[in-house]
Amino acid sequence: MLNKMKKLAYNRFGGIDVLELIETATPQLKPKTVLVKVRAAAINPVDWKFREGQLKLLSGRKFPQGLGLEFAGIVAQIGPGVTQFKVGDEVFGAANHSMAEFVVAKESKMWKKPSAISFEQASTMPVVGACAVMVFEKLISVNSDTEILINGATGGIGMYATQIAKHRGAKVTAVVSPKGIDLVKKWGVDHIINYRETNILTSHKKYDVVLELSDKLPFKAGKTLLKDSGVYIASLPNPAEIMLGLFGNLFSRKKYKLLGAVSNQKNLEILANYAQAGVLEIVVDHAFPISEYRDAYTQTESGKFVGKVVFSI
Repeated sequence: MLNKMKKLAYNRFGGIDVLELIETATPQLKPKTVLVKVRAAAINPVDWKFREGQLKLLSGRKFPQGLGLEFAGIVAQIGPGVTQFKVGDEVFGAANHSMAEFVVAKESKMWKKPSAISFEQASTMPVVGACAVMVFEKLISVNSDTEILINGATGGIGMYATQIAKHRGAKVTAVVSPKGIDLVKKWGVDHIINYRETNILTSHKKYDVVLELSDKLPFKAGKTLLKDSGVYIASLPNPAEIMLGLFGNLFSRKKYKLLGAVSNQKNLEILANYAQAGVLEIVVDHAFPISEYRDAYTQTESGKFVGKVVFSI
């Protein structure tokens, strides 16, 4: 096993210019953990929130700090007490600082990679895919009468949530940019709103669920689109909105719920089964070599892509 590896990191908070590929020690195993040789790691909007210092309560202020929350790769070594994986297994999972040649992940946050998809596709599932699963496993129940508006239907979480909602029988209205229209048509959504042509707030349509994935439709506006007992679900809210929404739940039949990722094996197994069965089309718009990290983040943060963008490592 190599003692050194390359890792994407930053030594101060800031813009894309603070990123660099550094050489650092290969992480050490602890009980119930697995060392994975990373083949792909997905980019997420939370990456730049960490890098810019918006989430210091979670990241702390000690540098250097790594990037990445999800990965796919090959098991290189197993720690004491690991029973579900062996060296050579193809896996995907969630772990901090996954944009590196190697990552250590907890056994409980990994699953075997479906053979039907690539490492690049698998690397997009553990966080945003788990978020989408949580919508339907924990936050809401849907059936053929459920009308759901998904704002940001071809983004990371949206790609999964839109397809899972249709698979479970809901009536889905997808809000997308022009470049996402063909995708959601393929996924069988019931209605399409091109946000460049139509302001959804001017619509008289009401929904059982508004799933806000774009960071552009705050609760105050989104709840106007809800039926009397509707549910608004936020993926990237600010602290003030969280307080406002949860306080409002005490007095209103329109409920505010906060979406978070729980990358446990149950959720990862659900995603793996969907992927293997062909229920999900996992769109990787672009796979960058990790050496092109500046270009990758510049283009991703500008909203150039649909689906997911990953690093191939």
